[in-house]
Amino acid sequence: MLISGEVKPGFESVRDLFQRSLSPARDKNVQLCVYVGEERVVDLWASSGDDRFSADSLVNVFSSGKSIESILMGALVDQGLLDFTQPVSTYWPEFVGDGKDAMTVADVMRHEAGLAQLEVSLSATQLETSALKQNSVGRILEKHPLSFPEGSSPREYHAVTRGWIVNEIFRRIEPGQRTMGEFLREQISEPLGIDVYFDINADEADRLSRVQPRGLMSQLLDSFAPVHRRAGSALRLSNCLSERGEFWRQRLAIGAPRWPYR
Repeated sequence: MLISGEVKPGFESVRDLFQRSLSPARDKNVQLCVYVGEERVVDLWASSGDDRFSADSLVNVFSSGKSIESILMGALVDQGLLDFTQPVSTYWPEFVGDGKDAMTVADVMRHEAGLAQLEVSLSATQLETSALKQNSVGRILEKHPLSFPEGSSPREYHAVTRGWIVNEIFRRIEPGQRTMGEFLREQISEPLGIDVYFDINADEADRLSRVQPRGLMSQLLDSFAPVHRRAGSALRLSNCLSERGEFWRQRLAIGAPRWPYR
């Protein structure tokens, strides 16, 4: 794979490691950007056949979006508009019943909301900004029963759903009634000139590098890659199978969304 971009003096070893880690059989489009303080010291990208892929291509960051969600919720706290210790119903009065009355915003943020999987499928249309502001997802969450894992802890990773729940809280508190996607774009991304979005417009869609699923066999083969522990291969195979099972469980729950939406 041909690597493009540059690294600052002293970071050549990062480029070498990046090169060694790439495999055309596993990787299609790859970006690596590293800052030290305010200085960009690594800015690399590579592709195995996509001439349009570049440093400016938009890629899905998956669960890294949860960090952005937390920053946006923290912004409301800084403005005195939100208290993590308060029940969700303080800000979202319709979110009650079935044990929801006692659920705090902090419970949601630490994945203890009992909504890790939904019993209904959501379409991509329901996740668009205009639909979200019409309470398309909020109505479903208001009526949906809670389900917690067995054991002493209520914590279960809300891989997909936490953003949906947090957005419903956020847009009810934010003075302009904006979704997290609108707020992020208008208050952070556009003023700072950075390509970080929860939603994309038609022009940005042309720069989108879409997620493409890998075959199960290639993932199983990856699980046998050399590791530093004798039991590592078996452990990685077990983890791979577990992760695949969780992926399909989530996929069945949410249908087939056209990422990225929130």
